[in-house]
Amino acid sequence: MRTFLLIILASLAVGCASSTRTREVHCLGSLMLEVWQSQEELDSLEADWRVAWKARSSTARRSPPLSYLADNGGTTDLSIPTSPVEAGTVAETNPRRMEDDLYQRLIDRRAGYRQSVDWYRRVSRRVQTRLDEDEMLYSTLGTLAASPMMLVFYPIVRWNVRSVLWDDGDPDSLDDPVRRFCTGRLEDIDPSNAPLGP
Repeated sequence: MRTFLLIILASLAVGCASSTRTREVHCLGSLMLEVWQSQEELDSLEADWRVAWKARSSTARRSPPLSYLADNGGTTDLSIPTSPVEAGTVAETNPRRMEDDLYQRLIDRRAGYRQSVDWYRRVSRRVQTRLDEDEMLYSTLGTLAASPMMLVFYPIVRWNVRSVLWDDGDPDSLDDPVRRFCTGRLEDIDPSNAPLGP
């Protein structure tokens, strides 16, 4: 009877762990998609910004500062123009503003992209460590399955594996940053993803 209860408790623990692992895998998938889309948006924004920058640069080269004097028919009136229209700066203001706006959007998107990549690395490292843990524990469980000492040795082996792989903290604790990030992210994507248990 005691063995039967231990098997039920072990299967419940595996069920809780698998829901956490499933959440992390879904989080990793959504991050992968976000990083890919962000990279495409960055490439497109950077291409648009480069086109705007080249257009403004070529406009500035075509109209050197002394061209204003040459257009006056050689007169020696060196007075400063009283309005931007006289100086021809209105035509230069719009390309400059467009270039500045594109550059600011590019900087903002890069910051968001870096943050997404950072979380992608952290979550992928978490998923990989969980896969390594499962591989070690399942091979140990397979080895000990035929032995009556499984109930004694398996918890010790499990504790040792977890203490080595998760030396920076318990990945299943409620205050774990990766767990909180993934839970919040999946709830934002679909509110029905709110966790019901551990």
